[in-house]
Amino acid sequence: MKPVIYVSTDLNKAYYDDSFLGKVKDRLRIRLKGESFIKELGLTVAHVKLPPNFNNKAYLINMEKTKKFMRRQNAQLAPKTARNLDFNILNEFQRQLFAYGVTNSIKLLLRISQKSIKNSCITVYDAADKQLYDIVCELAKECKYLILVSNDIKRISILSDYVLASYGISPIVTADYNYALSRADFIVSSKEIETIVPVWYINNLFIPNNTSTAINDISFAVPWKVNNLEFSCEVLGAILSQMQERDVSKALRYNGIYLDKVKFNENIIEI
Repeated sequence: MKPVIYVSTDLNKAYYDDSFLGKVKDRLRIRLKGESFIKELGLTVAHVKLPPNFNNKAYLINMEKTKKFMRRQNAQLAPKTARNLDFNILNEFQRQLFAYGVTNSIKLLLRISQKSIKNSCITVYDAADKQLYDIVCELAKECKYLILVSNDIKRISILSDYVLASYGISPIVTADYNYALSRADFIVSSKEIETIVPVWYINNLFIPNNTSTAINDISFAVPWKVNNLEFSCEVLGAILSQMQERDVSKALRYNGIYLDKVKFNENIIEI
C-alpha cells in the first residue's frame, strides 16, 4: 500500500497571502509533525502541518510541497485543512466516505432526539454545490423527506430527477430558503447560515454565533493499534481506497470500523 500524507493546519489562524514574501514564509512553516506506522497494514502515515494560508494559489503550492516528505514514494494525500479547497484534492472514495459520515452522524443525532432519519425532513443548502452531491445521494438512501434548496433551480431539478431514478425518492426542489428551513429537522449546509435547527456545516471555516447543535467534523474508531493519529474521513479514506472494496459501508464493516466522534472543530458532541 502507498503511504499516506495527512495534512493539517490551524483553522483559527486563517489568512490569504499570495505575495512573494508570503511564499517564503509559508515554505519555512511547512513541517513534519511525526509519523505513525500501522503494523497490520504495513503502512506509514506522515503528519505534515501547513500554514493556514487559504489563498487558492498559495494553498496548491503548499500542498504540493507536502509530497517532499515522501520523496521516494508515490503517496496518497489526506488533506484536512479548509474543506472547500481540500475537496478538489480528495479522491472519490474519500468524498463518499465523508458523505457516509455526514449522513450517519445526522442519523445518530436524530435518534438521540427520539427521531428517525426516515421520518425526518433533511434540508440541503446550497444543493447545487458540487461538494454536496455525494451527500445528497447518501441521504437519499436513508430518508424519505429531502428538500434541495438553491437559486440554481435547473441544476437541482436535474439532481432531483437523478435521485428519483436511482433511489426511489422525489426530493422537493425550491429556491425558498425560509420554507425549507421551516420544514427541516436537520440541515446540511455549504453556506454560512444561522438557525436554531441543527446544522451540519460543510464549510469548516465558519463558526456560527447561535447555540443550536452544530457539526462540522467526524472521526472513526479502527481496530488497528496506532498512537497519536485520529482517523478522519480524509485519512481513513486514503487508506481504504487502496483496498479492493469500493462500497463504503461494506469496507467499514469488513474492517471493523465504525463512527466514533461527532464534533464541531475540536469540541466533541456528547452522543
